[in-house]
Amino acid sequence: MGNNRAKLDYQEHLEDTAVTVDSEEITFQDLAFYILYEEGKIEEQARIYNPDYTKDYWNLHTNDTFIQLEAKEVVLGMAVHDHLFYQMAVAEGMDTLTDEEEQELEYRITDFWEDLLDIQWEKLPCSEETINEQIRLAAIAEKYQNYLAEELGPSQAAYKYDGYYYQQIMEQHQVKTNDKLWDRLVLGDITLSHSKLNYINGLTDEDKKKE
Repeated sequence: MGNNRAKLDYQEHLEDTAVTVDSEEITFQDLAFYILYEEGKIEEQARIYNPDYTKDYWNLHTNDTFIQLEAKEVVLGMAVHDHLFYQMAVAEGMDTLTDEEEQELEYRITDFWEDLLDIQWEKLPCSEETINEQIRLAAIAEKYQNYLAEELGPSQAAYKYDGYYYQQIMEQHQVKTNDKLWDRLVLGDITLSHSKLNYINGLTDEDKKKE
């Protein structure tokens, strides 16, 4: 395979642009929280599906796409959503949290780190401080999302990253993905480790015994 198709070494591209929203750049480092969250969530499901070879689940084809690719689009979708809504909150002076909201944020941060898989602790893509700031940004974006729902209706879900009303807002903005690098990103292999061969890739019962 050519170099442009080789798997992206995430650590080598933290400062590179993953996607641009209008004139604002979102780097690969800015995606760290979303990658940790989505990889952890999918891996938990994968352990239920096949605890011995969790990569099998990542390779499943469902809803006309592979789970790995679908999860990758979720990461990008959530990151763009939160970035955009955070910028809108800042523009309207709504980028601060009340004492109660700060307390809720602390609970959210604690829960996030407690839920992190052991392997993810070993493969943190950046510092805990940086990730905590990304969680704060997401909380402010959610606050603005809820504000829009209360002011305009019909529901909070309508303004989530996959919501209909949010999609209408997105039509007013330009989003450009750095396809040259983004296409090389393999979700499931950034904060996780799948070293074992799996049955889908031709592992026999005899091979399993050798493992």
